Amino acid sequence: MPVVRLQNVSKSFNNQPVINDLNLDVHKGEFLTLLGPSGCGKTTVLRLIAGLETCDSGALFINGRDQTRMPACDRDVNTVFQSYALFPHMTVFDNIAFGLKLKKTPARQIRERVKETLALVKLAGLETRSIHGLSGGQQQRVAIARAIVNQPLILLLDEPLSALDYKLRKQMRLDLRQLHRKLGITFVFVTHDQEEALTLSDRVVVMNHGTIQQTGTPKDIYETPVNLFVADFVGESNIFDARVARTSGSDMEIHFQGIVKIVQNRRNFKPGQAVKVLLRPEDMTVTRIQAQCAAGSLPGRVTEMIYKGTTVDLIIRLDSGQEVFVTEFFNEDEQDIMYDVNEPVCISWIKGWEVTLADE
Repeated sequence: MPVVRLQNVSKSFNNQPVINDLNLDVHKGEFLTLLGPSGCGKTTVLRLIAGLETCDSGALFINGRDQTRMPACDRDVNTVFQSYALFPHMTVFDNIAFGLKLKKTPARQIRERVKETLALVKLAGLETRSIHGLSGGQQQRVAIARAIVNQPLILLLDEPLSALDYKLRKQMRLDLRQLHRKLGITFVFVTHDQEEALTLSDRVVVMNHGTIQQTGTPKDIYETPVNLFVADFVGESNIFDARVARTSGSDMEIHFQGIVKIVQNRRNFKPGQAVKVLLRPEDMTVTRIQAQCAAGSLPGRVTEMIYKGTTVDLIIRLDSGQEVFVTEFFNEDEQDIMYDVNEPVCISWIKGWEVTLADE
């Protein structure tokens, strides 16, 4: 039985649909991420689970009980907001203890649970600190501590890392993952950051225009997108127009950019069907032109080179006019991947890598 079930849920604001007939199960103990662009409905789904919004139609179940009209205060759910929503006039201890005091938890138990929770979020010793005396990262940890000290069935996180700098955000991703493992409770996380979703999640739900486009593991979402939106939204990608020439058993022959390629026909494409070929930047490789490009590779010229320390990102305009984005990794001979602007090159893809296809 799922810990959360949204069944045929719809929600509109000012007669504008935000969620359209959505069905979603959240499993007990998993780290589920709702991923999508701004306005896709992911935060609305979170607020429906929290009880901060009500469904226009459909039903919402928590732990098998219909809680579609249940007030937020009666749900076994806590939320960490993007703004943290801490009480500025209270100390760290009082912020974390606030929910326990509302439940009239004995003082001794409050002290013990707050102390345990501070240790979990790596803030031990800061009980008496003013909120104003904390860094952004520490404030975020207080917000998380305040949510988990009540030991909720489900922890909802609404883009809690968006206000942090890049380095701290990466550290907090690791801390959140470790915290999830220690607590064993269900996390539902909202973000528009693809890297966060792929790094943190057991399962990712990709949304657009109030509907679910794909649900799967991070590997599924990245390597086998079910449509062009998911392929283009999750990670960097190079997308080519192509056509299925013929099919044979589980394989098919596709033509694109003057190249013939045999790939697996995972989705039962038909001969003559127009498709899209997705090639990730890290799955392509660049070589300098000696005389001409080898068969099966694409000629072009470097238009931009971006040095990133361990990698070099190249923007290459193919002779066909299409621009592609390629990531090259440094090896022992760094000069191998350092290119001049306007230098002619050949593009191919790593041997054994399987082309991903998305229909139009």
